[in-house]
Amino acid sequence: MVSAVTSTSSTTSTTGTSSTSSTTSTSASSATAAKASIINKLGTGSGIDTTSLAQSLVDAERAPRAKAINNNIDKNNKTIAGLSAVKYAISGLQAAFDALKDKSDFKSIAATNSQPSAFTASASTAADTGSHTVLINSLAAVQRNTGTMGFATTSTSINGGGAITLTLGGAGFAGGQTISVAAGSDTPSGVVDAINNSGTGLSAQLVNTGDAVSPYKVVVAGASGASNAFTITSSSAGINFSTSLQAASNASLTIDGIPISSTSNTLSDAITGVTLNLLSTNTSAAKLDLNNNTTAAKTAINALVTAYNDANSILDAVTDPKSTLDTYGATLVGNSTVSGIRSQIRSMVTATSSTSGSSGTIGALRDIGLEVDKSGKLTANSTKIDLALMFNFTNTITMLTGNQEQQGSFDVAPRGLAGDASKSLTAMLSSTGTISVESANASTRINKYQDDLTALEDRMSRLLERYNKQFAAMDTMVGQTKSTQTGLTSTFAGLMAMYTNK
Repeated sequence: MVSAVTSTSSTTSTTGTSSTSSTTSTSASSATAAKASIINKLGTGSGIDTTSLAQSLVDAERAPRAKAINNNIDKNNKTIAGLSAVKYAISGLQAAFDALKDKSDFKSIAATNSQPSAFTASASTAADTGSHTVLINSLAAVQRNTGTMGFATTSTSINGGGAITLTLGGAGFAGGQTISVAAGSDTPSGVVDAINNSGTGLSAQLVNTGDAVSPYKVVVAGASGASNAFTITSSSAGINFSTSLQAASNASLTIDGIPISSTSNTLSDAITGVTLNLLSTNTSAAKLDLNNNTTAAKTAINALVTAYNDANSILDAVTDPKSTLDTYGATLVGNSTVSGIRSQIRSMVTATSSTSGSSGTIGALRDIGLEVDKSGKLTANSTKIDLALMFNFTNTITMLTGNQEQQGSFDVAPRGLAGDASKSLTAMLSSTGTISVESANASTRINKYQDDLTALEDRMSRLLERYNKQFAAMDTMVGQTKSTQTGLTSTFAGLMAMYTNK
């Protein structure tokens, strides 16, 4: 039985050698110590703690194997963390290219005029670049009427508590319409409320004229424009609206020499895609310029530079063995997938656009001031970008977008440099892309290693059980040998005493 134990311990030491040297040394020392303890105690015939010895041998067997498996789990967890960082970086780069891949991304018009005190102008994406002249002859006005009498208070009874009917007419109410003032509400305040709640488009308010006796008057206003002129008569002699304060009129202006009349001072259809808000008349035509807003385009281009360099910084961190960044630093050292991704994104910013044949002298990012320097960083020449957007705006858009809008994934028309990059990055980040596939493979390996740990623990449990059985048998044998030894010693002592007469 001792030789069997010795053999098992020797096997344990050999297995440990296949793992790290430090673990092997510890395992071998534990096994040797266990054997020495057994031999020593057997030699003295004393009892042995077989449970502790069996556990020590199993621990020596388990340690190097468990460490090797856990190292593999840790390595794959780091791979997943690194790939998550890479995916985040590539997502940022994709967003930057997405902001440059559609023609509408650049459709921003800036409106400026030489007389901002006369009108303001704002342009939508439907506007076209160009210049216009605007001469404002008159503004649109609303009709305002009041009555000939005033009231001492806002709650003065107008009709002795009776109801009042207001009848509307004129151009704005050619079909006739009435407003009812309920009985008991026949006050200046009640009339104002009835008009404002009538849904007719008229509005009313109380005005304090400062008169010492009857300061309060009701003023009624309509919508602007001559077509909204109105008349209003009352069924009660206690109130009327016969005094005209202002007549309804249209705005009159000339745009590019063409006379225009408008019921409102806000015009949204006089110039396509432009909203004009008239403020005052002018004696000479103002100049309205509609130009491409290059500020937004330049901001998006610079954002691409930042996103590219950020992505490269993360790729550097995950592959640098000396990186001390938490979570993902040095997690993908020597990883071929990262090398492939780095090469792909570099080609996205250095390649010639698929639309180079139709974009004039602007065929790549380098033609608008973006180039990769010796350190691998994407740099932006601000002056060159400004010149490209100012004098080659259309060709710059073509180079980046192919003049496409929300192009489908199966559309074969040239997408431009940003469109092609966006499509490639979308595929890279998809569930079947290289990043997701490698991350899934690492997760699969982790599951396998965890199964290996479970299987190892199962083997170690069986080994411990076997050792305990072996040591129990050994302990029984040692006890029997000790008993026999004691009996023989007594017999020999008796014989010696008999022969020596002692």
